[in-house]
Amino acid sequence: LGAWGKKVSVKEVVFDSAVADIQWFGADQQTVLVQTANGRLYKSTNGGDRWNEITDQLKPTENGPPIVVDSLSKSPADEDTVVVVGKEHTHFISSNGGGTWR
Repeated sequence: LGAWGKKVSVKEVVFDSAVADIQWFGADQQTVLVQTANGRLYKSTNGGDRWNEITDQLKPTENGPPIVVDSLSKSPADEDTVVVVGKEHTHFISSNGGGTWR
């Protein structure tokens, strides 16, 4: 088990830049969000075995560019709720560990 009681799997992963933040979600802690130094967002639903970039899901307008992620804030009251804050004061919230955003 990891330092926080989480079982972690370490594999070679290439993101667009260094990892700025990492958060685990759900009762099984298998959903993981990674924010990179370049403001991109990646998601794994299997504890980090496979990753998908999901930044394109975070667009303030349907045809606009995605946000540049400034921070992730996980709710202390709900293990599945996260707020993603963008550099242009745009934010998105997910109540299912990044499955959907509003």
